[in-house]
Amino acid sequence: MSRYRDGSAFGELPFDHFIAAEWDPSSTLSKHGQKRALVEKWIRLGRYGRNEYFERFDDVFPPHAPHDLLSDADRDVDGHISRTLWIRTWFGHKADKASQEAADAAYKKLFIRAMLDDDENGRNDCMDPEFIYDKPEEFGIGTTGDNPADIADGIALGTPRSVPSYLVNALMHCPDQFDGDGDRDWRHQTLSEAEAEELEKHQSLLVIVADRKACEEGWVLHLAINHRGEILPLRIRDKASLVFQSVANWLDGQTLTENTLNTDEDKELYMREGNGWDWD
Repeated sequence: MSRYRDGSAFGELPFDHFIAAEWDPSSTLSKHGQKRALVEKWIRLGRYGRNEYFERFDDVFPPHAPHDLLSDADRDVDGHISRTLWIRTWFGHKADKASQEAADAAYKKLFIRAMLDDDENGRNDCMDPEFIYDKPEEFGIGTTGDNPADIADGIALGTPRSVPSYLVNALMHCPDQFDGDGDRDWRHQTLSEAEAEELEKHQSLLVIVADRKACEEGWVLHLAINHRGEILPLRIRDKASLVFQSVANWLDGQTLTENTLNTDEDKELYMREGNGWDWD
């Protein structure tokens, strides 16, 4: 059973306790900048580093610790429901209005095909809308940094073991999404060295990326993310019409690594032949 409820007050989420412990009132960063830096640090702690904060039940916090870093809507779903995120990263070229308008049209086509079963007025039965991140002010041009390991000419590279900046931006809304909100058995276990090594290769999140190739060609990128926010070596691209199936497979426990015999191989695998816009 979840120990959280919708509209949770500050102190009921593990990330709240991390903020209370780590917030620096003398930082030269803006409030948003410091939040982003702490979300990235939180991600890199990994499952058992974050677990320390799950076990805290303080109800008195330093006066400088902000209570409003997560909106009420974010708090309602943080750690709940889904371990699948959809992130749009292609918004066209900077200072090129025509390119940006074309990118918007391409994304609309992709979204309708992937999420609405090609019916513009259809119902989204594919993903929880709270975990669809496509706002230009958060994920558009100039919002996710310029890390060359992330994106080149609009195409997400999926560099193994990198923590993509667009994932950090998404997790600023749901920092507890990796571990969920329940008191599960693993929270009380100590891992052996072999188990800890295996955990690094285990998929914790499925991130579906609407990059330039997805928007323009229909080949949607799927990333397996481990408990530290790192991209695992195998990435797949599949047709837009099959995103629904990918999400369903992940909900049933099928990881991306089940599509290959060599899980350590740095590879972007196209799941099918043909055109990315084809129905299969």
